[in-house]
Amino acid sequence: MKNISERKNADTSSAGFNTDDFRESYREISKKIFSLTIISVLTIGSLLVSCQDKNNQNNKTEVMQNNQEQKEEILKAIDLYVEAGKKGDGNIAKPAFASTATMSWSENGALKSVPIQVLFDGFSAAQPMEANYKLTTLDVEGDVAIVRIESQFGPNKYADMFTLVKDGSDWKIISKIYQIKK
Repeated sequence: MKNISERKNADTSSAGFNTDDFRESYREISKKIFSLTIISVLTIGSLLVSCQDKNNQNNKTEVMQNNQEQKEEILKAIDLYVEAGKKGDGNIAKPAFASTATMSWSENGALKSVPIQVLFDGFSAAQPMEANYKLTTLDVEGDVAIVRIESQFGPNKYADMFTLVKDGSDWKIISKIYQIKK
């Protein structure tokens, strides 16, 4: 009588089926499937990251472009202000300012604040002069902005600060404060 394990081997080998070979084949196939799964997950993951990076880059480009467009629109108002001083004509600056705008400064430690018309009248009363500015700060949040410039009108130098609000498609200066620089 044959041993049981010999009979098992004889039965499986006579049927052309070897359990050990099957197990080995199964392990190899499992390893390949696992490897392919890992490779697929990594590939899909890297594609998703790549797409996300591309979307983030597109969003950054769009934000930068919008910020540049906003900056140009805001600086149109500042350019009108400086142009009015250059030409000695306060009417040039009027479209840059809200009708309720104010101009404020400190004089001998005391706050002075006047309607913006005082600025327009001052420009119109002056002779045309050399005027320029350098932008030092431009901060935008939605429809409001703060701008700081270093300006020069004739021999006088100023630190000018403006608050602006978007009115329709235009930016309007609602407040100008300044400090004379010595």
